[in-house]
Amino acid sequence: MSTKGNRDFRPSMHFTPSYGWINDPNGLTYDNGTWHLFAQHNPKEAVWGPMHWLHATSTDLLHWKEHGIAMYPDEKLGMIYSGSAIIDKGNTSGLGDGCDPMVLMYTSHGAHEQQSIAYSNDRFHFTPYEGNPVISNDDKRNFRDPKVFRNEIKDCWSMVLAAGDHAEFYASKDLIHWTKTGEFGAAENRLGGVFECTDVFPLKAPDGSEVWVLIVSMALRSQFGGGRMQYFLGTFDGDTFRETIPTDHPRILDSGYDNYAAVTYNGTDRRLMIGWGSSPSYANQAPTGDFCCLMTYVRELSLVETDAGLQLSHSPITPEFDLAEAARKPMPTDLRFPWMYVPEAEGKLPGELFSIHVEAEGPFTLSLFNDDGEHLDVSINNEQKLVVDRIHAGASDFSPVYASGICAVMSQNRTMRGPVKLDLYFDRMFAEMFTDNGTVINSSMVFPKSPYTKASMTGDGTMWIGTPRV
Repeated sequence: MSTKGNRDFRPSMHFTPSYGWINDPNGLTYDNGTWHLFAQHNPKEAVWGPMHWLHATSTDLLHWKEHGIAMYPDEKLGMIYSGSAIIDKGNTSGLGDGCDPMVLMYTSHGAHEQQSIAYSNDRFHFTPYEGNPVISNDDKRNFRDPKVFRNEIKDCWSMVLAAGDHAEFYASKDLIHWTKTGEFGAAENRLGGVFECTDVFPLKAPDGSEVWVLIVSMALRSQFGGGRMQYFLGTFDGDTFRETIPTDHPRILDSGYDNYAAVTYNGTDRRLMIGWGSSPSYANQAPTGDFCCLMTYVRELSLVETDAGLQLSHSPITPEFDLAEAARKPMPTDLRFPWMYVPEAEGKLPGELFSIHVEAEGPFTLSLFNDDGEHLDVSINNEQKLVVDRIHAGASDFSPVYASGICAVMSQNRTMRGPVKLDLYFDRMFAEMFTDNGTVINSSMVFPKSPYTKASMTGDGTMWIGTPRV
């Protein structure tokens, strides 16, 4: 279970539970100026356990107010696994009492995984539908994580869920009676593993065309990192998704292991995503004490054209930072071979909430140091890869998987040629890095013995350090 670390690792700007455990973000919906976030939650221990839904809200996607437990395990149908939420405009379900209700659709995890719904007229108190489950199942071992969305093509509700080695699509007029309309992924999956937390949505490509994006979290064995997210580009005909822009290799959503089960918001024209900022392989052992796990910063998604083709781009919603250029170290005057000089800049960090912006002409290494000799290293190497090395970033003995090479040093090919721009956002124990117009990213937990106090960059470039704006 989660252990007590040597100090407080609770981030200041990322959502964490006041006590206990959270994992997958659930029920993401926007309604009347309020962003709703639900999460898988164990309220009794800081470890995975009987799954409830925790509820929080925000008006700016940065400051969150916790509202306690919204959904409890069902004595008959089992635990409340992941799902989604929509505002049932027009009260198509008939569950609203003089209003458009908020309807949650989730997996009831008991002897079998089945899909159920609950509803609320005030957005905070939820009643399970008396006819649950609305989609029964008595044979599929993995059948979970429904994401409901409005289907404008067929003028109905549609839903995508994870079903073992593929995704399945369903349609309904009233959110209660559902019909299967299609499948995708058994042949197209390039990662292996079990499908989880599927999501599908349209985005505009740079040429103005509409491209549908299907996002899948892949449950992998621990020796393969435990969990990865991939995405597919194609079309949705109202019944099912088809991949029309294939690739030889998996399109990895995040090169880090600490962004899983990420899904997007309903109820807004912006395509906003938030993920679980940990890994199913080692989250239980994280040294964070009376809370365990966090959510990533919300990221706005778009499609951009790159040297590697059409890619999903992530633009994080973060606090505002005032940037100051870090001082460059002067070239030593007695250097015998000037061509061997490696430019270096360094600066003091303003605390444990900061940003760093780097612009470089070629390869570079950005390092965060503390007074205990620990360091987190982020590089663009000569092979044009983003490399994040947390071997010496802090505590790692809490989990052999976390400490293993596959999770300790991560890399991803760049999608653009030429000069590099990289942004790093840090919040006490969580680092999020974005480069190549947000198409190459990494999200990583670290547990330094003491706060990082200094940043340095070696390479031909400039580094700016961001202090939170008051």
